[in-house]
Amino acid sequence: MSRILLACGGTGGHIAPGIALAQRLKEEGHESLLIVSRKIVDTQMTAKYAGLNFIAGRGRGFGPGLINKILFLPSLLGSMFSAWGQVRRFRPDALVCFGGFMSLAPALVCRLKGIPVLVHEANRRPGKAVRLIARFAQSIHLPAGVRIEGLADNRQHDAGFPIRKEIFLSAREVARKALNFPATGRLILVTGGSQGAHVLTYWVQSNLSQFASRGVHVLCLTGAGGRVGEVRTENSTVRFEEFCNQMGSAYSAADCAITRAGAGTIAELASCRTPAILIPYPLAADDHQTANAQSVASLGAAELLKESSIADLSEKVFGILNDNARLASMRDALAMMDASNRWDEMYVETLQLAAAYAAKRV
Repeated sequence: MSRILLACGGTGGHIAPGIALAQRLKEEGHESLLIVSRKIVDTQMTAKYAGLNFIAGRGRGFGPGLINKILFLPSLLGSMFSAWGQVRRFRPDALVCFGGFMSLAPALVCRLKGIPVLVHEANRRPGKAVRLIARFAQSIHLPAGVRIEGLADNRQHDAGFPIRKEIFLSAREVARKALNFPATGRLILVTGGSQGAHVLTYWVQSNLSQFASRGVHVLCLTGAGGRVGEVRTENSTVRFEEFCNQMGSAYSAADCAITRAGAGTIAELASCRTPAILIPYPLAADDHQTANAQSVASLGAAELLKESSIADLSEKVFGILNDNARLASMRDALAMMDASNRWDEMYVETLQLAAAYAAKRV
């Protein structure tokens, strides 16, 4: 049995693949500990996984803004002190980092202690933490065709996005029933990712009469502190929820999704064959969400719409909902994306490095 430490907190896009890897490790008899942040999104996402082991770490992003940059160094020192204690108590055989501010301190501590470090980047433009950790990690796992300049090719590998066990395609009728939505009529899933998106919530609120007149249902995930409640008419149900712990059903129930363009969201859309309009978060680091969305749109699996063109969203989404051929074509492209989403190499290499370290330690 190997002991694997996973650094994966801060956003849903970091936590979800960590959970997926932990699920597989547990199934095959290995032990894992997931370091997450103290943010609300981490609490919400981890609450349903009683069988996995989580611990809240410390961490702070590098920016933006001068104040954040000034506070980063003392915060990093505190984070490393916290991570050192976690590593000492858990005694991992390997560390897998999923990017973000929660990855850096555990990676530095494990590097200092000689514990193998692997890093996984889901986005097509690697973030600051990944680029730094990659300098000393034994293995770097990136989206197909993405590489970090200046690093040896034999350390960089193509990798898909680990999908949680419960995110899979189910029959629309079953998914609708699980969510308590009518079996008939079109349904739109609107989500800004794990932290919500006010601009998308506002779009839903502004189009309630449109949904009612067209007989369209909407599930709008608003994020922590967002609107909750339901607006019902004779032909339409529009529901606002902060968070959904049945995302497999939410994707499967929807005829079309309107979402941000995080790599995790895109992989889950593909897993459940959910056509989507992707609206990248314009302030995402290195504009990585636009790069993600452009890649998916080029395959015909989704539509790309800039947030600055949000006024065109109604025409675009209702046009797609009325075009069965377009929906079918997008589902076919999503199925091909899902078929190529493989991360076995990262899993196997994690256990190989862990076994080699454990043998050396003994």
